[in-house]
Amino acid sequence: MEDKRLNQDFLSEFDQYNFSQIKEDKIFLVGSNTKAKDLFFKIESILQINFRKLVSICSIDGLLNKDKFSANEWEILQEIALRKLKDQEAILVLDKDGYIGDHTREEIQFFKNVIKKPIYYFSRLKKG
Repeated sequence: MEDKRLNQDFLSEFDQYNFSQIKEDKIFLVGSNTKAKDLFFKIESILQINFRKLVSICSIDGLLNKDKFSANEWEILQEIALRKLKDQEAILVLDKDGYIGDHTREEIQFFKNVIKKPIYYFSRLKKG
């Protein structure tokens, strides 16, 4: 039997979520680097492999090592995130435990007011 990354153990954590609600192909993941870090990797894999979505995030290094960046470097990454949003068809907010940080709020507002395309929230993808 072939080993798979998206095996039943991996996917069982997300059984209660309906990712098929996301109709757009180009999805940008936003959320807290500290509170939702684990979700970035898992949801990226699910959306790409199971739903064939083109998934982007701001910075892998930023996600893994936020505490190693200076305030100036972090602001540059935030500016780049806003630029990347312009190429997206939708965003998925990884609002783990209902938490949305200041930078994520800024990205949401930019996407809502400037890009004017769909915004999905992880917590609202729950079935039932």
